[in-house]
Amino acid sequence: MTEPKRLTLVIPSYWGRRSGEPFNAEDMVYDHPTPLDGESTVARALESIRNLSYPDFRVVVLGAAAHPDLEREVEERLEEMIAPFRSHYPVALLTHSHEREMRRMLSERGPEACGEMLSLRGYSNIRNFCLVAACLSGADAAVLFDDDQVYEDPRYLQKVAEHIGEEYRGRLVGGLAGVYINRDDRYLLPPNRDPVFAEWPAVEYMNRAFAIIDGGERLEVTPWVFGGNMVIHRELFTRFAFDPNVTRGEDIDYLVNAKFFGSDFLLDKELRIRHLPPPKTSPLWRRFREDLDRFVYSRAKLRAQQVGEGRRAVAVEELDPYPGRFLRDDLEELIYRTCVLMGMDYLSRGDQDGYSQCMVNVLRARGDALPAHDPYLWYLEWRKRWEEFMGFLGEDGGLQDYVMERYV
Repeated sequence: MTEPKRLTLVIPSYWGRRSGEPFNAEDMVYDHPTPLDGESTVARALESIRNLSYPDFRVVVLGAAAHPDLEREVEERLEEMIAPFRSHYPVALLTHSHEREMRRMLSERGPEACGEMLSLRGYSNIRNFCLVAACLSGADAAVLFDDDQVYEDPRYLQKVAEHIGEEYRGRLVGGLAGVYINRDDRYLLPPNRDPVFAEWPAVEYMNRAFAIIDGGERLEVTPWVFGGNMVIHRELFTRFAFDPNVTRGEDIDYLVNAKFFGSDFLLDKELRIRHLPPPKTSPLWRRFREDLDRFVYSRAKLRAQQVGEGRRAVAVEELDPYPGRFLRDDLEELIYRTCVLMGMDYLSRGDQDGYSQCMVNVLRARGDALPAHDPYLWYLEWRKRWEEFMGFLGEDGGLQDYVMERYV
């Protein structure tokens, strides 16, 4: 009888300022950070993990504060929330104080400048920290989960273990994508009736992409993946990192990076979790800026790709209908039309600053959002350093012990 695969569930938790405090331009932008004085969804997520029936898993919660001033309170809040669950399953907390200690340890014995590969600021860096946590806890696969979700299928991890790390049609299953089920029990997104987005058909094309969920075989190659329902085998996460230059959509960017090296993510239609996101808090113009930065950068990376040893060319058609629709030549035109509509909406409400920021976004899509470096070659170098870094982590007993002690 084979041993069960060791799985580590990693849950990032994002925290912002207290309710009512004004927007701070220095804060990291996350979709829906928990206010320091608000009710966190972490306990709900951890409670749902008690439903899982699987013999060998660990849980790591990552605490990410939107600003350094909030770090201490975030750690205290999370420690209180996690404590009741320690008697039910192994759960560890890693926050900014642990990041600093791990950096110190790396500076003493790790590869040169490897400490900069550890960061809890920004989506991609936090996802990379998820992979580090899985590596140091001895996982065969990292199961990425977000704190605004709940598990409802007791056999979820059994279903993960059925395929991750196994062969499917002659190839290793290195990455699995799962499905989000919304509050209305559907996986499709409701139509976006906001006139501001009349020229930005994201919801329409995402729903077209989700059509793969209906019918067909259980496993199918997918052009999209949700970061909160994503499984990455050790064979992949020790070789490929998330790109820190991607501020949003880091999950799909990871999928594309793996494709460059011939590894496809497979959608497992039975990996379903409930998605219960709270309202978003940052200004609309700021969230759209993150989106335009993401697509401009991702398109530039695709355009710069080079076929080489172990690498192949990824055609934009492989990413249709989503995100492929937003990686074509008319991207700037889509951004321009949306910024104009958004700016007019801000003006109609007497918000001059919001209008001005929309106009900044118009220019940004044609200037500042364009990478100053070759994004493809940059990622190749980053990936090479990541592979060396993860190789060191896999052998360093001190860092492994440090993380395992967090379970006590």
